[in-house]
Amino acid sequence: MVRLFVVAAVALALACSGAQAARLDLDAVNQAQFSEGEPKDVSPMLLKAQILLDRARFSPGLIDGRLSDNFAKAVAAFQAANGLAS
Repeated sequence: MVRLFVVAAVALALACSGAQAARLDLDAVNQAQFSEGEPKDVSPMLLKAQILLDRARFSPGLIDGRLSDNFAKAVAAFQAANGLAS
């Protein structure tokens, strides 16, 4: 699990500018909580959700903490597979 977080953090650092990568650390991702509204830019909550979906074998695509079509499809597939309302 720690290896997955390290890989995600490295990928995030490469994909983002230095200022954005500095705001996201391991503690921010681990302690991320759901919040209402659409996140602006990179979100620790979305990064955590992407990692958890990927671990549950519902690939959200690129794990980068941003909203994407693949993420929405992975959430919908997870909901359908577990009998959850959308």
